[in-house]
Amino acid sequence: MELLNEITKWVLYALAFCVAYKFVYLFVGVFWKAKRYKDTGERKKFGILIAARDEEKVIGNLVESLNQQNYPKELITVFVVADNCTDKTAQIAREKGAIVYERFDETKKRKGWALEFLLDNIKKDYGIDSFDAYMIFDADNVVDPNCVLEMNNALCAGAKICVGYRRTKNFATNPCTAYNSIHFCRTSLMSHRPRQLLGLSTHIAGPGHCFASELLLDGWKYHRLAEDTEGTMDMVAKGEKVWYNEYAIHYDEQPTNLRIVLRQRLRWMRGRLVCFVKKSGGLFAGMFKKKRTFADRWACWDCFWYVFPYQLFTILIGAIYPVTSAIVSLAQGVPLPWLVWLKAIGIGLGTFYLSSFMTGLLVAIRERKNYKCGPWKMFLYLLCLPFFDFVNIPNFFIGIFVPVKWKKIEHKDQTSIEAFEDLQTKTQEENVDGVVLDELEEVSKE
Repeated sequence: MELLNEITKWVLYALAFCVAYKFVYLFVGVFWKAKRYKDTGERKKFGILIAARDEEKVIGNLVESLNQQNYPKELITVFVVADNCTDKTAQIAREKGAIVYERFDETKKRKGWALEFLLDNIKKDYGIDSFDAYMIFDADNVVDPNCVLEMNNALCAGAKICVGYRRTKNFATNPCTAYNSIHFCRTSLMSHRPRQLLGLSTHIAGPGHCFASELLLDGWKYHRLAEDTEGTMDMVAKGEKVWYNEYAIHYDEQPTNLRIVLRQRLRWMRGRLVCFVKKSGGLFAGMFKKKRTFADRWACWDCFWYVFPYQLFTILIGAIYPVTSAIVSLAQGVPLPWLVWLKAIGIGLGTFYLSSFMTGLLVAIRERKNYKCGPWKMFLYLLCLPFFDFVNIPNFFIGIFVPVKWKKIEHKDQTSIEAFEDLQTKTQEENVDGVVLDELEEVSKE
């Protein structure tokens, strides 16, 4: 039994060692600002891809925000796939100037199939290479006026895949919307931004990303529940770098209902688990391929640990010793050490809560200019944040055994891009060079 305990302990130590480098990412993300790509004057031609299913309440604002881009109008073409729509989505999108293809196929639901249909039609009617790049948005998004310009600058700097910055339309509605908002902002601060500053590849997450057309010549091939994770793993395994541009900003709507949040998280967990099982072998092989640079090998390693379900793995490994010791104790008639176990569980939960709260607090301080929310309301949301994070743990276990199907989330927030003009001004006025320790000092004084 003692041997089993030692083995379990060292396995957990090894797992912690493998992901310890992420503390460097946290440090870099908190204390440095993201890099801004220079405007060289070159302008590329963009196709905008939008998959929409019964989105008549929000599709108009998205297309209108794309019409208002500070970019040559003739270099932007908006394509919408009205996917199994029963409302006026197609009509509204056409009225706003988008090119609309209507799709009716209930056997192949999900965004991946809709994007495949859309790109197949673009290939037939225009040719994939008639555009330099394609940006992908969800119907509930609205897009900052400089988003396409900023993405253009990243492409001119050498990017073939680039992820933009995801902000939220409805941050302060309730703890559900605040949680998702802080989660995405935390991802930017602890994941995207440090990787950009260190010259490393990041990952695709949600809408607002861009592909060079040469990568889509064969169409769209990602159809799983987490098609963004699937695409990331495939591209990184092939040696493609995923860039990040924090100044290519879009806003999306977060669910206001706890049931929908839980359902959404379960779908993501299930999708990532399936992607890990199906695709992680390609990442592992990519670490050892010949003629790969260190950055390419590291990207495969980094992406492997991005999708690795270490929370699930840690709990399963950590439970081996208590379970086996309980079996032995029951067989020998020895009382179970309930107090010892309860103490260990309490310490674990307390550590989890504190780490979640502290990372959320760092995000709130560092990104405070990007959200309209009073300090006391923000503090309340931060206190709730760890409970939402904890939900992800049972979702891992549920995701193993429960087949999850895609279900539409209704979007009804009709906030237009004009509502975020003050945030856009702050972003444009930022000095993007240097360290931001002075910002943290100003907050401490306040």
